[in-house]
Amino acid sequence: MRTYTNNMMAANGLAVAIGYGPAIGGNGYTVTGVNARLGRRVRNVALFFAAPFIGLAYLLAFPFVGFALLAWVAAKAVMKNDVARPIALTIAAPFIGLAFVTVGPVAGLVALAWFGGRAMLKP
Repeated sequence: MRTYTNNMMAANGLAVAIGYGPAIGGNGYTVTGVNARLGRRVRNVALFFAAPFIGLAYLLAFPFVGFALLAWVAAKAVMKNDVARPIALTIAAPFIGLAFVTVGPVAGLVALAWFGGRAMLKP
């Protein structure tokens, strides 16, 4: 133990060697001291106050995730059926077109800004 303490003092100073320095020493030794305990307490208190909001996010997202999973499994089953596939694609076509009309201009503006910004920054 004395050799360990001397090595810690030589590499990181006395405060780290006696356990009151940073949590990780410069040469890879893990030190448990006041700062490490304080960091764990702060993290635990933050998680304690954030837990209700995390739970609320799960509660609100669960129906959407469940519906999306149900739709995904149903779509995979319909796409395997040769009779139902053209009907399903006919029903889905307006929604796919709406998605392209909605996302297309935004993607075009982002691409225009990207290439325009790169052209302006070139010397």
